Amino acid sequence: MEVAHVLKTVPLFSGFGWRELLKFADALHVRRYQKDEYLYRERDPGLGMYIVQSGRIRLLVEDEEGGLHEVKQVSEFELLGESALLGEYRRMESAQAVTETIVLGFFRPELKSMIKRDPKTAALLLFALAEHVSEHFVQLSSYLMEKDGKMVARRIIDTSKSRVVGFQDSSPSFIVRS
Repeated sequence: MEVAHVLKTVPLFSGFGWRELLKFADALHVRRYQKDEYLYRERDPGLGMYIVQSGRIRLLVEDEEGGLHEVKQVSEFELLGESALLGEYRRMESAQAVTETIVLGFFRPELKSMIKRDPKTAALLLFALAEHVSEHFVQLSSYLMEKDGKMVARRIIDTSKSRVVGFQDSSPSFIVRS
């Protein structure tokens, strides 16, 4: 029940009723991290997303010389790593606890299981994730258009789609075929 109350404060789950929140909460894994401990490192396989229940996480990227640079901090009730649920992508950043941190993890195997046993809740989650990822895509596209103009932005976006490994050759790994 406590986890469901945490989820209710996360914007991604605003469309969930209590029943769906409770079902989703049952599929989450509680993980505790000490200050400076890594949740994952850049280029690791992405296995799932995390919701910060308490504490703070810094996202770091590595430069060409191997130095780490903080690009963002993620606080309570925020998400990180959500694109890993939608495909088998490598992490684009490292995630390190700034303080003692508790996260709720949800991983691709749980998503696949949820699709089979509770398709309504899974569909609600996938729709919320699609909306969330689309919102970020639109924000990034708008930023590129303002910065570099529409033509350059479209070329960057279209080129990036064709450069994703397996993008055109495979369907998303979470689809269950009967």
